[in-house]
Amino acid sequence: MIQYLNLAEMRTFCHAHELPLYIHVQRPDGSLRSTGDRDRKDIVLARMLAFALHGRRSGPTIYARGVIADGPLPDRLTSRTRLLYNQYEKHNPRFVAAMVRLTGGAFRTGMIARLVLRDFWTAGTAPTMRQFALKWRRASAAHTRPRPEGAYLVDIWKGEAGRVWKRLRVQNAKVALAMLKKVVGT
Repeated sequence: MIQYLNLAEMRTFCHAHELPLYIHVQRPDGSLRSTGDRDRKDIVLARMLAFALHGRRSGPTIYARGVIADGPLPDRLTSRTRLLYNQYEKHNPRFVAAMVRLTGGAFRTGMIARLVLRDFWTAGTAPTMRQFALKWRRASAAHTRPRPEGAYLVDIWKGEAGRVWKRLRVQNAKVALAMLKKVVGT
């Protein structure tokens, strides 16, 4: 049921319980700064459940300073060009063309590309374009059904997202929030 929560509902719960919602980056002095980028829904939901069920408050997702860009993508892109946080430009024709070449014409911008890059950056790695292309191809091939946290897409995939889906989402979200409230005790 928790996957039916929308961003506003997740934000309210996270704020009330001091759970991080946004990705943080490490500054050159080692301190952390919150970005405007929300963490992935699956990670935030897992954080919420860990708190509700076990009282654990995990910290935010942190990108180490070694994966943070000082500027835009370089003018010349090669397979060895490293992709740093703040450089993924899905509308950059040079970037997209380079990725299309590296994936044999298969590359598409979107969720899978963002997920793959975020996995690299969370692990403290700035992948080369070649590494990103290889991982993207594998992730794309493995993506055969919607991710569980995407309730609407899952329900479409199962043939259960009819005209009343929004009403169903609200009902399911209310149930999830009531369960969280009961478990957390607030």
